[in-house]
Amino acid sequence: MKKILLSLGCIALTLTIVFSGLVQAHPRLRVADSSPSPGQILSKAPAQVKLSFNVEETGLVADQSFAWVYKEEGEQVIALGKVDTTNKDRNTIVITLPASVDTGIYVVKWVAISLSDKGFSEGSYSFAVTGK
Repeated sequence: MKKILLSLGCIALTLTIVFSGLVQAHPRLRVADSSPSPGQILSKAPAQVKLSFNVEETGLVADQSFAWVYKEEGEQVIALGKVDTTNKDRNTIVITLPASVDTGIYVVKWVAISLSDKGFSEGSYSFAVTGK
């Protein structure tokens, strides 16, 4: 009986280690390297939104990772973005905003897929433009 319990314990430990490694491979937003940052209050609208992700050396799947920005009021998408393939790490999604962005609260949403293991993440945050 002890051998069976020990074997089951070893299997459970192995599975825990394997699956925790897989979960950690999913892309995560690097808040400190993204702009504007979550919750940031800006006096004027940025020209672009830049999302940086913590992924393996192979980066993000360029044709399946994307982001968009919409104004909270009205929820109409104002800009779409994609992986910056000029960045050798391929870990950044850039959204160019139109010049018509005015005051208000804006929501940034993304879907990011890791190239190495197809790990998936999605998320959102908001920032504000005050015009002051």
